[in-house]
Amino acid sequence: MPAASNPSPPSTRDRLIDAAFRVVARDGLEAASVKLIATEAGVTTGLVHYHFASKEAMLEAALHRGLQAYLERNRGRRAATPAHQQIEAFFAAAGAAVEPDRDFFKLRLALAARAMTQPALAGAIQAINKAAIDEVALVFAASRGAAEATPRDLALAATLKAAFDGIMLAWINDPQFPIVAAGQILEQAATLWVEEPRLL
Repeated sequence: MPAASNPSPPSTRDRLIDAAFRVVARDGLEAASVKLIATEAGVTTGLVHYHFASKEAMLEAALHRGLQAYLERNRGRRAATPAHQQIEAFFAAAGAAVEPDRDFFKLRLALAARAMTQPALAGAIQAINKAAIDEVALVFAASRGAAEATPRDLALAATLKAAFDGIMLAWINDPQFPIVAAGQILEQAATLWVEEPRLL
C-alpha cells in the first residue's frame, strides 16, 4: 500500500496572509507594518513586495481569502441541508466558527473602520459585505425550498450581518460579552422573520 503523501506546504503568499492575520490580531492594524508581517512569516520584505503591491493590498487579499473560505463552507452546508434545518444549521456553523475565525473578524472590522475615511478601501469592503449578504440571503431562500433570494431575503440578511458585526465588535473588545446568548437571540429573530413574513 503506497504511503500517504504529505500535504503541500503553504505558499509564500499564503504564509504572508496568515502572518498578516496574526500580526493585526496581536498588534493592531496601525502597527502591522510590512516589515513586521514579513518577520512573522519568516521572509524578507522584498518577498512581500513581490507578492503584494502594498500592505493594504495584502490585507485585502487576506479578507478575500477568508471570504472565499466562508462562502465555500456555507455553500456546501446549504446544499447538503434540508430546507427546515437551514437556519439552525447556519447559526450552528456560525457559532462554531467564532473562535477559530477571531483573527479574521478582527482584521475585517479594523479595515471596515478605516474604510470610513478611505474611499478606495471602502469599495473593497462593500464588495466583501455584499458577497456575504448575498450568501446569507440564499440561506433564507433555501429555508423555504427556494433557489433564489428575494428582496426581503436580502434585507433580512443585511440586517442580520449588521447585528452580527456589532456582536463581534462587542465580544472582541470584551471577552465577557454574552456572545452565545446573543447568537441565540439572533437565531430566534431570524427564524421568526422567516416564519412570520408580515413582520417585515
